[in-house]
Amino acid sequence: MPRLSRRCGARSVRGVVLLLPGGEPESRRPHLWLAEAFLWPLAGRIAGRGRRQGLAVHLLRYRYRGWNGERADPVADAWWALAEVQGRYGPVPVGLVGHSLGGRVAVHVAGDARVAGVVLLAPWLEESDPAGQLKGRAVLMIHAARDRHTDPVMSYRFAVGARRMGARIGRVELPGAGHVLLRQWWAWTALTTDFVDAALIGGRFDSMTRGAMEAAGSGGLRVHLPRRRERILRRDR
Repeated sequence: MPRLSRRCGARSVRGVVLLLPGGEPESRRPHLWLAEAFLWPLAGRIAGRGRRQGLAVHLLRYRYRGWNGERADPVADAWWALAEVQGRYGPVPVGLVGHSLGGRVAVHVAGDARVAGVVLLAPWLEESDPAGQLKGRAVLMIHAARDRHTDPVMSYRFAVGARRMGARIGRVELPGAGHVLLRQWWAWTALTTDFVDAALIGGRFDSMTRGAMEAAGSGGLRVHLPRRRERILRRDR
């Protein structure tokens, strides 16, 4: 069975952030601990920032680490997780944060009425994936220009298509980073934390994210993240 991790963050829950880890294209082996470990520091930041606003954070542990072709096993697990969240907390808004394969999972379930915001971190995307699921959603995509595991060109094309279909999407590039996004960690995790707080609790998107999401055409889909998060914060003052 899939499982949700122990809750981090608020006890009185007004919104839930669901973290979706990466995996492999094909594998029936159990969940991948390393992929989960990548997201735990981010979970701590989101929980710490959102505790007073009523945000709780859970990580989804898949049954299998693989996507597994037409079976799309982790997508079924994510649907289970959304139902489980509603059963535990009621009809609260949900934010999806997916890395790599988890980003693809997030796209496939983003059309659910409970989903208020989506963050795609170095997402694995294919042309056949349903960009229309993001219609009407606030979406932040973060991709490293030097990623050798998932294609940043494909994510850009996908973002263009999603915007045409009605997604409020902004896409940020990290010029010097790779797939695990180790460079500029403090900056992009701060951006992600601010984003889910605004999308779920009704806060204000920072100026860079807001500008990227509201840009016309393909504008706002190749924004470079400043090396230090403080530069972003100063622009909002």
